Amino acid sequence: MLESDFEENVFRRRLMKEVAAGVPVHFSFYSPTVKVQVQAEAEHLLGANGRYVGNGVTIEFVPENSAAVERVREFVWRWEEHSAFTGVRKINHLRRGADPKSVQGILELVRGVDKRAAAKAAEATDPDELEEMIASDDAKALSRLPGIGDKRARAVIEFYKNERSPRRFLYAANRNDRFRRAPVFTELDLGGNLAEQAADHAARAQSLGDPDPLSPNEPPGHTTVRNANMMHPVPMTPSLMGRGVYYPEQVARFADLLRRVLVEGERLAGVRALRVQRGLIFQVNKLPGIGQKTRARVLASGLLDSEYTYENLVGIPGITEAQARTIAEAAAEWPKLGAKVVRGP
Repeated sequence: MLESDFEENVFRRRLMKEVAAGVPVHFSFYSPTVKVQVQAEAEHLLGANGRYVGNGVTIEFVPENSAAVERVREFVWRWEEHSAFTGVRKINHLRRGADPKSVQGILELVRGVDKRAAAKAAEATDPDELEEMIASDDAKALSRLPGIGDKRARAVIEFYKNERSPRRFLYAANRNDRFRRAPVFTELDLGGNLAEQAADHAARAQSLGDPDPLSPNEPPGHTTVRNANMMHPVPMTPSLMGRGVYYPEQVARFADLLRRVLVEGERLAGVRALRVQRGLIFQVNKLPGIGQKTRARVLASGLLDSEYTYENLVGIPGITEAQARTIAEAAAEWPKLGAKVVRGP
């Protein structure tokens, strides 16, 4: 028993080393139900950029600094220790184990090509020769490589054909999407009106969750931008998070980010650039006397985080003067928001 515990701790410590500042790290759970249990905590882990990926069992972290790295490590350690059946069991660091320009790195990106098969193929070819086979869609030559075969060769050709494709999609899924309705897909016309396309997508995505934006029940989930492979979000693109799908102003901001990233080629970095979200003050502070209903009323009011002043908040139906003052004071102290506090009468 002691030996088993020792081996488990060695395994966990090895996983801890994979967590580094600025590097995307994926945490996969055995059960979608377990992931739903810890999703809110993961998303609100300060500085860790916790994000829903949309396959039912995966959370992604991109720690901003060393402090966030330690928070993520504590999160992993706790869930690894919690239960062998429900804890985090795998860190998929986006195939970081191989140089993306090597034969192994090129092949391991493809779903269905494991490290062993890629290593065998690397013994028989070089990156330039492999890239030439892929560029010419020569599945027959690829299938002759050791460890590849006909099925994997077709998967490699299809994967990189999709990677070269300019097609982009919006993908919306419920947090527990394996047990809810099918995800919502929208293929974007990058030459058309992105605001209209994002609004139409948001309207259809609402069906994935509770139709009442003030309800405490499960929200629609998340919208991510994906390429033609439809397996992973496009790197460094924005996400429309949770209940934000109900707010026209937030959907418009999301459409603006789509234009900047997909049309103008801007590369965004950091959670505050990538995410479109409201109510950050509720995520980073415990506000006395402020419950879920009050938070929902503020989010549904249409106010931006920078507009959380006493005058604005006290005008929201159902918000008391004491609650408005508490939120305004917290917002004024939070440097990213910078709202002005008005004491009131």
